[in-house]
Amino acid sequence: MATIPNSQVEIFGKGALQCEGVVIDKEGNAWGGGRNGKVYKVSPDGQVHEVAQLPEGSIPNGVALDRAGNFIYCDLGKKAMMRCAPDGKVSMIADRVGSVTLTLPNFCSYDAEGNLYVSNSSTCDINTLLPELEKPAPNGALVCIRPDGRGEVVAEGLYLANGTAIDPNEDAVYVLESTRNDCLRIQIKKDGTFGKPEIYSKDFPSLPDGMAFDVDRNLYITLPAKITGAGFTPANQVIKVDTSGNWSMLVEDPSGEKVLFPTNCAFGGPGMQDLFIANLEADHFSRVRTSFRGHPLYHQR
Repeated sequence: MATIPNSQVEIFGKGALQCEGVVIDKEGNAWGGGRNGKVYKVSPDGQVHEVAQLPEGSIPNGVALDRAGNFIYCDLGKKAMMRCAPDGKVSMIADRVGSVTLTLPNFCSYDAEGNLYVSNSSTCDINTLLPELEKPAPNGALVCIRPDGRGEVVAEGLYLANGTAIDPNEDAVYVLESTRNDCLRIQIKKDGTFGKPEIYSKDFPSLPDGMAFDVDRNLYITLPAKITGAGFTPANQVIKVDTSGNWSMLVEDPSGEKVLFPTNCAFGGPGMQDLFIANLEADHFSRVRTSFRGHPLYHQR
């Protein structure tokens, strides 16, 4: 049974179409990129603003903000990490990191030093991925792009690498494996090198997509769907994972009335206690007032 009833879930920002990612700025605005290539900013009162139209062929996926106010996004169409400046000017951050070509960049997270961690789900692209969903393969990777533009491969051989998050202690990066229904933890060593991926939490009830930490190091993970022979069956779930790696159901909306194909989540709002959810198959975000406090991201500090 879900901990938070559906009656406490709010439809927020109606008109923000098919956003896969969500990130909250210091002023409490929710940002996302729609499958139509529009960049949306939703003010705390729920008003939707279209702040940019990305270049033709852009398919924004996971999103972040940097400290200069740039909208950072994984572009499935351009097969690259991209940056949209406050004035709407778009530039490329990287389309390749070391031996990894960003064929399917999925999600991105900054650590406290401004290093950008990016998951590349597969060597397939968005148009050729379906067979891998049905027959999982270790074609994913996690890479790191340093503030000076240098890049390095953090880990390879991952199963549909998806959502990423930095431990509040700044000593590990986490990445979801969507076709294995688990979450990996990778140590960030003091010398800047990385440990080997270790399973942190597993046996999720559905495919995991995105995640966010609270200040007590609990993880909140969105589960949009189950993979079936016919494709996807909506799950519309959010789970909470404690510091021992044990998960429990937090939100579940079988009808998809308020939470529909939830792909990512982020904390913001008063006291950082609102959990915002991106819904890939809906025309809105969701907002849930919680009793816990989210860990501020790089751009929120």
